[in-house]
Amino acid sequence: MNRRSFLFRTGATIATSMLGLLGWSTGVEPRRVQVERRQVEIPGLPRHLHGYKIGLLTDTHLGETTPDETVRHAFALVKAEGPDLILLGGDLLSSLAGLPLLKQLVAGLNAYGVYGNWDWEFRALAALPGLRMLINEGVEVAPGLWLAGLDDFHLGDPQMAPALAGAPEGAVRLLLVHEPDWADLVRAEDRIALQLSGHAHGGQVRLPGIGPLLLPPDGRKYPMGLQSAPHTRVYTSRGVGVAHLPIRLLCPPEVTIITLAG
Repeated sequence: MNRRSFLFRTGATIATSMLGLLGWSTGVEPRRVQVERRQVEIPGLPRHLHGYKIGLLTDTHLGETTPDETVRHAFALVKAEGPDLILLGGDLLSSLAGLPLLKQLVAGLNAYGVYGNWDWEFRALAALPGLRMLINEGVEVAPGLWLAGLDDFHLGDPQMAPALAGAPEGAVRLLLVHEPDWADLVRAEDRIALQLSGHAHGGQVRLPGIGPLLLPPDGRKYPMGLQSAPHTRVYTSRGVGVAHLPIRLLCPPEVTIITLAG
């Protein structure tokens, strides 16, 4: 093989690989929603809450970059797991064009949600049957299990005190807030057993040996998975949808099933 033929074949191979990678990252991986199952140990968990299952969906970004069928599939995956509680972790909409489908998907769910930085202005979410948006407020979702939900960190005014007001003495406390790096602001006296978040999308594009190429503000320290913060643990979902660019690489979308254990 002469030098010209070698360079041509090498260039063609690289170009073909790049095109294939682009096709995978735009047309395949963003639609391959995975179910991530995690068991989380909670010290002092009441016996009746052992095995309690939480379904978490975040960052569906309906209305622009995320195909409707991907979000439908994500909701179906969570429902099939039969969770005791369904939580929506913000950035549900990228535009109001996605509101009709979201209304269909949450109907009859009795889910709880918080606002993210993309959907903070869409207060119509609060009127959707089957979905209760928590803005600095809390609710006892099961005997001895308190769910606190905070306003968006970027655009809102998150306040922990009113979200914890009314929590029964000794109740296990869960925190739902869109931005994961809020976990560093949790104090020991808040007694948050687990924070659940989204926002970072895991970076959307992750490279071997490098990790995520780009992470958003307040999603850089705890971008994905279960991690420990100073006074709590935080689970960050990679999310269902995509923002800005419809691309994912080595960072597939997820829905999460968290099972509490003592």
